[in-house]
Amino acid sequence: MKLWLIMLFVMLAIIAGGLFLESAILKTTNQISRALNDIKEAVRNDQWSHALTSVHELDEKWSRCKDAWSPFIHNHDLDTVTMHLARLKAFLEGTDRGSALAEITNIEIQLLQLRQQEVLSLENVL
Repeated sequence: MKLWLIMLFVMLAIIAGGLFLESAILKTTNQISRALNDIKEAVRNDQWSHALTSVHELDEKWSRCKDAWSPFIHNHDLDTVTMHLARLKAFLEGTDRGSALAEITNIEIQLLQLRQQEVLSLENVL
């Protein structure tokens, strides 16, 4: 009987941890998406310094999230977002509007894929 209770407790802990991680991922990706929208508007309005400052802040936030999520999410997916952020910084420093907007779109797509992969669904479980 003790074994069953221990197994039940472990299963509940795993489920609770998964739900917490899913919630954290959704919350953070939504915040990052809002920040990207702000950066996109700054680029469209030729506010390069504001956009660059926002990207630096976003990069710091992403670095913290990446470290916390790396045991749970494929490092390739995390590294892809990091790479796109680095390219976005370079395009903003060079005031290249088209390329900067394209990189923002790439980051948004990568975040969307990350959300879809990590959300608990029947498709992801099977």
